[in-house]
Amino acid sequence: MRTLCRGGIGGNPKLKAGGVGGGLFLPVLLVLVALDQISKFLVEGRMRLGLEVPIVPGLFSLTRVHNTGVAFGMAQGNNLLTGLLAVGILIFAGWMAWTWDWRQRWVQGVAGLVAGGAVGNLIDRVRVGHVIDFLDFHYGHWSWPAFNVADAAISVGVGWLVLSWLVGQTPEPK
Repeated sequence: MRTLCRGGIGGNPKLKAGGVGGGLFLPVLLVLVALDQISKFLVEGRMRLGLEVPIVPGLFSLTRVHNTGVAFGMAQGNNLLTGLLAVGILIFAGWMAWTWDWRQRWVQGVAGLVAGGAVGNLIDRVRVGHVIDFLDFHYGHWSWPAFNVADAAISVGVGWLVLSWLVGQTPEPK
């Protein structure tokens, strides 16, 4: 058990262990959902399906893609599976909120990234029946599957969590 010094463990001493009532979680979640939905709205309104707009020629383009599958285009056409996956990600974020000590600001950030990304993609699935992807990295004949802001947030959040576990920085239980 760590002893709290003035200011708490990396954050606000007023945050309760396991509480979601403050810190980075809600602002990160809300900003991510807003950025994700605004970017998708702009793509929907200005780009036809399949249109590629080179940003860095030969490396990065904006390309509108409709994804009815999961990450990297797997399981295309299975909205039930992908919807359940999004709900599972939200349950994972809720589990993090319920069991981890929220005085650790990095825990708040990771949970906000994962939950914000899941909410952003779930909104798409409910609103239009697919996820709108548009960030397209490629080089020569190699191409990374197109993704969006929500996908990036989930990947960064999960990557941050895995990396923290690998280096021994595990979240404290409440």
